[in-house]
Amino acid sequence: MAGALENAARDLKHLDEDAGESEFGYVYSVSGPVVIAEKMTGSAMLELVRVGHEALVGEVIRIDGDKATIQVYEETAGLMVGDPVLKSGKPLTVELGPGLSSNIFDGIQRPLKSIQEVSQSIYIPRGIDTPALDKKLEWQFEPVGIRLGDHIAGGDVFGTVYENSLLRNHSIMLPPNARGTVTFIATSGKYTVADVVLETEFEGVKSKHTMMQVWPVRLPRPVTRKLAADHPLLTGQRVLDALFPCVQGGTTAIPGAFGCGKTVISQSLSKYSNSDFIVYVGCFAKGTQVLMADGSARVIEDVHVGEQVLGEDGLSRDVVALPRGTETMYEVTETTEALSAADSATSGGVGFTCNATHKLVVRTDQHIEVTDSVDGSLPQTCVTYFALDCASDAATGRTISMVTKQSLVFDHSKHDASTAENMAKDFAASISLEPISWVVEARDVERMSAEVRAATYQRYAPVLVEKPKLAAALKDVKLDVSLAASVAYLLGHWSGNSNLNGDIAIKLGPNSEQLLHRITSVASVINCNLAMKANGASGTMTATIVNSKANNGASNLLASIAASLGMANSSAEALRTEPFHIREMFLAGLIDAIGKVNKNTASATVATEHAAVRDNAVLLARSLGIRTAVCSGEESGSSPMFTIRMDKSAALSSVLSKSVVPHHVIAAPKGAVSRLSNMFAFSMREVAASDYFGLTLSDSSDHRFMLANLAVVHNCGERGNEMSEVLMDFPQLTTEVDGRQEPIMQRTTLVANTSNMPVAAREASIYTGITVSEYFRDQGKHVAMIADSTSRWAEALREISGRLAEMPADSGYPAYLGARLASFYERAGKVQCLGGPERFGSVSVVGAVSPPGGDFSDPVTSATLGIVQVFWGLDKKLAQRKHFPSVNWSLSYSKYMNALEPYYERSDPEFIDLRTKCKQILQTEEDLSEIVQLVGKSALAETDKITLEVARIIKDDFLQQNGYSNYDRYCPFYKTTWMLRNMIGFYKLAKHAVESTSGQITWAKIRDTMGETIYRLSSMKFEDPADGEQALVERYSQLQRDMEEQFRSMSD
Repeated sequence: MAGALENAARDLKHLDEDAGESEFGYVYSVSGPVVIAEKMTGSAMLELVRVGHEALVGEVIRIDGDKATIQVYEETAGLMVGDPVLKSGKPLTVELGPGLSSNIFDGIQRPLKSIQEVSQSIYIPRGIDTPALDKKLEWQFEPVGIRLGDHIAGGDVFGTVYENSLLRNHSIMLPPNARGTVTFIATSGKYTVADVVLETEFEGVKSKHTMMQVWPVRLPRPVTRKLAADHPLLTGQRVLDALFPCVQGGTTAIPGAFGCGKTVISQSLSKYSNSDFIVYVGCFAKGTQVLMADGSARVIEDVHVGEQVLGEDGLSRDVVALPRGTETMYEVTETTEALSAADSATSGGVGFTCNATHKLVVRTDQHIEVTDSVDGSLPQTCVTYFALDCASDAATGRTISMVTKQSLVFDHSKHDASTAENMAKDFAASISLEPISWVVEARDVERMSAEVRAATYQRYAPVLVEKPKLAAALKDVKLDVSLAASVAYLLGHWSGNSNLNGDIAIKLGPNSEQLLHRITSVASVINCNLAMKANGASGTMTATIVNSKANNGASNLLASIAASLGMANSSAEALRTEPFHIREMFLAGLIDAIGKVNKNTASATVATEHAAVRDNAVLLARSLGIRTAVCSGEESGSSPMFTIRMDKSAALSSVLSKSVVPHHVIAAPKGAVSRLSNMFAFSMREVAASDYFGLTLSDSSDHRFMLANLAVVHNCGERGNEMSEVLMDFPQLTTEVDGRQEPIMQRTTLVANTSNMPVAAREASIYTGITVSEYFRDQGKHVAMIADSTSRWAEALREISGRLAEMPADSGYPAYLGARLASFYERAGKVQCLGGPERFGSVSVVGAVSPPGGDFSDPVTSATLGIVQVFWGLDKKLAQRKHFPSVNWSLSYSKYMNALEPYYERSDPEFIDLRTKCKQILQTEEDLSEIVQLVGKSALAETDKITLEVARIIKDDFLQQNGYSNYDRYCPFYKTTWMLRNMIGFYKLAKHAVESTSGQITWAKIRDTMGETIYRLSSMKFEDPADGEQALVERYSQLQRDMEEQFRSMSD
């Protein structure tokens, strides 16, 4: 609890330090985990204490005079009478913050993985002190909705953290008991949970707040108000969703004997239920090229786990997982400024296709405006500006971070006009002019206002890795590697003049001696012929390097070098990771061939009709950190012209300093060249659903990598911490999220108890779990807490009660067992969360109960059924017949039927009648079964025979599910409804056919005539939800039409 031991280490003085005598008590007696201490005057109930010289953590559970009874959460062997007991004055608490998900804790919130790493043992050493949340791990903190001077109260969200691929918006909230005026808010960046990210002041008292909260486990977290639950807890199990539904925020008990499948149902809830904080990860379309760590480009579907991709800092990123699936996609296209107002920004540059939940790395330029206006008859001065805020999406339950246009009004009626204007100007001056860097999901871009959208850009980055491939190619053909720069220049010229095809024609002006020297010196050693030709009266010459491969078939070295670099297809991608000076020489050659330089603005433009040349210029310039834009220009014949503009920068000056055309040369910049990321405007459009492919990068990275077009993109989530080997089964389970497999642990926190832990820790674990659940609920999420099993918790209560010599009740359990269970279950519910922005969350509690021998009259089961609203009773006989889920439809019940009627009316108005009729058929079948055992089936009426047959279909093909199959492990609600509709429809049609013909049509005739239809009814469960709702509904609708037609024909 808060790593209880770590909290104790922080809150309590060590026993060897100086402490007043009043702070100490002394051990009076020891009985297992129960310790009685004397001289404990001043202690409080549930106070945290440290017991003995090994400083064992305990909790005061009874006070009698100056004696206090303490339950100790560690092994008490070795404690002696007279050992010291140090009081703290504080309750037992847990730590709440980023890092909770994907973790496994023991009953007092000690992370098992950390303990295993420290102790190198599968056992938990006594007195080990490990933090519950990693204090060294840094999280990307994004402030939202709060600025200096704002008033903030408990529960207000002031930031978000990306925790993992399924918990992408971990809200950072002010603790419920805090409030004040904001005096400091941390900027966007990486912080640990121990770093101060917010400071407030209230009544002269300043408080510092981190991303972590500490909360007493036995105290329910406050809410604004509790609400009536109205949305079902959809589990994907037909017998539960159709007949005995629970609600989000409801309470459920699953009692059953050993082997009945309690754990399987719990895992199904964890895998498929909608009561969690699932959000979707972002990935790319098939064929998207990724920049690997070695500088090569690879299509994303060919990248494997263990390989490395390139980050924008030039360092590698380890790939640790590969999300896959199918989803609606969005096409992202770069838009650029045109050179004239008549031009339209069109082609070239960055583009990729991603899925709806892909996170775009964007930046919004700040825009501050101070204006005077009149509201009605009241003059006012208004300051408008951009700020990162968050809002709740009612449709999906997501918390969305979004830059919005905000305003602050200074009313002239409260101040004179001059004062109001000065206040507005002072406020405007206090707003940071720095651009706002943030991430937004592709599907949320359309939510931006027009002003924000116009000021929002994505980023492309220079390629900082340098891998000399050209020098290696020269070495292969036995040329001096010192020629690499000159050869790169010629390749740039060749690309510009002839699109890497044919001869290289270079125009020489009156002052082109240096250019001629460079050409001749290189041409002579690469087996190329040099032809000179005068250009009439212009006084210029054209030097042509004859590409002998194109003329007489003989090979020349320039062509073979280009081919070895992969440039035979006119692509210069191979040069993207060359040393900077090689890339600069290629770009200088390209500009000298077809470019223009404006020395006044230190910018350059290149015009070409070849798309490959355009792409080469853009790619090489951006890889050097040069801001580049592509615009369409005039047409050249039948082909459009593209104009590439390169803006002034030190990186461009370094390129132009290597030019040999006199009017292109610019002095080289002094010192090292700064190569920075640049922004590009973009458009988006939704396209058809298709397969997507993602990369998940290691936690040690910034989760961003580069595409081959140099766009900086966000990875598809990160894998959670590796789990302790003693609990490997659950963490290996996966859940299917929109067609892709994700580890359940991404959205799960496990509170487990090891076999060698004392019983007191088992008693505490249930409070640890419910407190963590309430914390996620307060973020506006729907949480399911699965307690497996509450019987073990009740047994812990019984043992402690026995050691306290309390009067035993039924089966030795304490008399307050029911009250303790009720206080636990009442912490479930749907609520309006404390603080702003307005959000709603819920905690659903599902308690598995293990009655001895499956006896439901067990005290724990009886007390639980008096509290919970849903009872999923598991039947040993059904389990023995391999009927799973083994939920007994005669014993089970749900009291949420009326609460869910509005939902069912909206979802499918027929569902309530279908469910009622299904229950009637099952009940009638039980009654008829007794008659059949006495007189045989042949004595039954024809309608009763139909009831028996339809009940068999319902039991075998509707209520039973195969959890190991792709088609039936999870059943969406629409599939559940349609299966039930056709089965009940068949029952009604068959019964009507028998009754309307006065017995002329019998069940035997229906069975013989419609054998194929009955088989299709039984086969409905084999329809795979992966085919999509539309396809399944069409097949089920066709079956319904066929049934009606067959019965109509039979009756005629």
